[in-house]
Amino acid sequence: MLAALGVPHSDVRRARAAGAVVQIRERWFGVPDAPTDVVRAVQVGGSLTAASVLRLEGVWLRDDPMLHVRVPRTAGRLWSPDGRRDPLDRTAHRVCLHYRSDPPPVTVRDSLTLALAELAACASRLDTVVALDSAFSVGRIDRHGLDEVRQLMLVSRREIVDLVDPGCRSGTETIVRLLLRGRQVRHRTQVWIDGVGRVDLLVGDRLVIEIDGAGFHTGAEFERDRRRDFELVMRGYLVLRLSYSLVMSDWDTVSEGVLALIERGEHRWGHRARAEPRSAKRSVARKHIDPER
Repeated sequence: MLAALGVPHSDVRRARAAGAVVQIRERWFGVPDAPTDVVRAVQVGGSLTAASVLRLEGVWLRDDPMLHVRVPRTAGRLWSPDGRRDPLDRTAHRVCLHYRSDPPPVTVRDSLTLALAELAACASRLDTVVALDSAFSVGRIDRHGLDEVRQLMLVSRREIVDLVDPGCRSGTETIVRLLLRGRQVRHRTQVWIDGVGRVDLLVGDRLVIEIDGAGFHTGAEFERDRRRDFELVMRGYLVLRLSYSLVMSDWDTVSEGVLALIERGEHRWGHRARAEPRSAKRSVARKHIDPER
């Protein structure tokens, strides 16, 4: 490609000698600050794909220690991603190979839509929906992009796209939402409640589930959350605030507890709980309502 652009070999040699470019493998060059995973994928002999691309794009993922590399179905002579001329050992080198020839891997990294489709080929349904929700909510793909992902997926995995909810703003929200969907429990995401603002999940009539991010809320954020919780309780809602750690580290116990609340009917208005009307002027949360939350 350099030759086609009119770059003579002598210029390439001078650039290498000056450290402006480095040779990654035969006929492949990179700038010194190229993303590490991209360089390692080229060293293997393919292009970066799936979770490895999504991390670079800022898409929310659960932990995945593998390097994902797409290679043609006829690929041979694959090498270690560490720059040594050692044959690839997928287990020892922690490389997940994606054999796909169409489209041909002629660039160093796959597009976001192709990476999402390739994720579906090796990840669980949950992890795939988490990534799709995240990519949609942060504006990395739109409805047209979702259609493209569906077409690029294996036919057997395409129904996963139907589980996407643009309202979910984090992977932890998606994990909770899929639990409720799997049990056919009525719920809505990003629901506006007058005098309170937008809540993450409203289950049934009155069970509000708020899911905190990985960072610990302090100062003004902590105060805002407590005011919102207070106001919700005063209006008759049952508030369940889940931390990032609770969802990611203790999900079996947490999901059992959420389902137990629903089994007891705590998510519905009834003889034990009713909506309590309150004036917006009396809301302790009114100064902290964020329309975008």
